[in-house]
Amino acid sequence: MEYINKTVFINYLNCPTLAWLTKRNKIPKLTGLNNDFLIYESKNIRQKAWQLFNDSVVVHKSEDIDVFLQTKDLIANRKIYGICNALFTAEGYYIKADILKRTDKNSWHLFEVKSGSKCKEKYTNDIAFTAMVLSKANVNVSQYSILHLSNDYRLNMQIDSLFKEVDLTEKVNLKLMEFFSISDQMLKDVNSQEMPVPYLKRRCKNCLVFDVCMGKNVKNHIFDLPRLSIPAVEELIALKVDTIDKVPDDFELTPMQQIVKNSVLTNTTYVSDTLKDELNNIKQPYYYLDFESVTTIMPLYPDVAPHTQILTQFSLDKADNVGNILNHYEYIADHTKDCRREIAIHLIESLKQDGSIITYSNSERISILKLADLFEDLRESLNKIAVRIVDLELILKKNYYDVNFHGRSSIKKVLPILIPKETYSDLEIGDGDAAAASFAFIAKGMYDKDQIAQTKKNLLKYCAKDTAAMIYIHQFLINVAKNSLYKGF
Repeated sequence: MEYINKTVFINYLNCPTLAWLTKRNKIPKLTGLNNDFLIYESKNIRQKAWQLFNDSVVVHKSEDIDVFLQTKDLIANRKIYGICNALFTAEGYYIKADILKRTDKNSWHLFEVKSGSKCKEKYTNDIAFTAMVLSKANVNVSQYSILHLSNDYRLNMQIDSLFKEVDLTEKVNLKLMEFFSISDQMLKDVNSQEMPVPYLKRRCKNCLVFDVCMGKNVKNHIFDLPRLSIPAVEELIALKVDTIDKVPDDFELTPMQQIVKNSVLTNTTYVSDTLKDELNNIKQPYYYLDFESVTTIMPLYPDVAPHTQILTQFSLDKADNVGNILNHYEYIADHTKDCRREIAIHLIESLKQDGSIITYSNSERISILKLADLFEDLRESLNKIAVRIVDLELILKKNYYDVNFHGRSSIKKVLPILIPKETYSDLEIGDGDAAAASFAFIAKGMYDKDQIAQTKKNLLKYCAKDTAAMIYIHQFLINVAKNSLYKGF
């Protein structure tokens, strides 16, 4: 018998079609280094939580032992005061309970371990599903809690400093009634031979199967309108509008959304009459700056809280004219320590002269201001750097739009459209998530000496590609501004 797990059930709450596809393994699986590292960290956090219950028994999978019978025997044994990783099946459902702690002879306290730094609303659904299956399995649970990470934790502290407990008993009991009321219908729908008919809703926007479901064969979907608010999405859906060309003329759009709509309606590229002036405001010499960083659940270094973003490298190109690079600077951190101060010092040294510092997005400015807050003696110099930053992505979004962008403006989306020969496909590390995970694996001591050396070379190449991409886009926009064939709406 195939049992329904938590992922299928939670997906059903959002979309029965998604749940049906999930049960049949028709959802694209998350892959790549970033996913591998997330799995590693989640497993690590769960095992650390188990250490808080050192009188508990951990249920381990084994070819020789039926884990469900093992769990059942442990529940029945009144000498057992705690069970970690307990597995249950009941009435077509399957769950793995992180921690069960006996409160008296006939009752348990359920704990679910979460790697977030605060108790999120969605956690109530997670633990309520586990609670429902435990109830169906005739396990009496009287209390429900989440263990999430504490921002006060630092490396080498006692393990009990790592977690904060939040009691969700009242919320879970309310949610349980809802879950029991839909559990039979949910089993029927998900086990049906016929897929539930999908319908457009706001959650479709970020769905993994959108392109083969509600977005299939739909050209210029309303989700291509950038930063479309939830109320706006719901209003358009209520009006049965699924494509941009159907958006009513009197429907309120932001200036950027209106640009996208006009481009779709006219099938033309938009160029504003202010593009040339905005480009002229960028002062020579040009500095093209890109950062990479890593954010891990467990701190990599002392005096760092969980989930802290740590800058790990930068790439910097200096040019007197666009495309004429005078100098290339690059830095990658020593993975054995927090090198944010060294990065700040190198930036100050490399950016002494006047001239605009061109970035793609506002994240570099934010990172520099955080460094300024962190290092008081460097604050003045870093603040002076921050005010020189020009966000090239913002200039692009305000002044240029190609219908092939489909509402996106990320550097990896627009670069191959503007300059088709320039892609990231030839790089070993080709995106920021992979870059962060690669550095994290190094810092965790999971690569040997040769792997470390090669990975750092690949990281430097990736970061340098981002600064080169900015130069290409800058040059492209300058050429557009000079071309009288382009005009705004």
